[in-house]
Amino acid sequence: MTERVKSESPVIGEGFLTLREAAQVLRLNTRTVREYVKRGDIRGKLIGKRWRFRRADLDAFFENAPSQWAFNRKRSNGD
Repeated sequence: MTERVKSESPVIGEGFLTLREAAQVLRLNTRTVREYVKRGDIRGKLIGKRWRFRRADLDAFFENAPSQWAFNRKRSNGD
């Protein structure tokens, strides 16, 4: 029996999310995710003409997000 040795570096393409998938993970609109990328709050890369995100970068964004967001206006439904 031969035992497989697991590589330390991740396989390219493994763990990448599309813009829509990243928005679903964060429960945000895709436009909001793009705005956070533009501001430098979320790391993402354009590959061709498509955004790709690593789950670890989304987790880091979530962990570093302030506990209270300063919004210009408050939603009427309390969300």
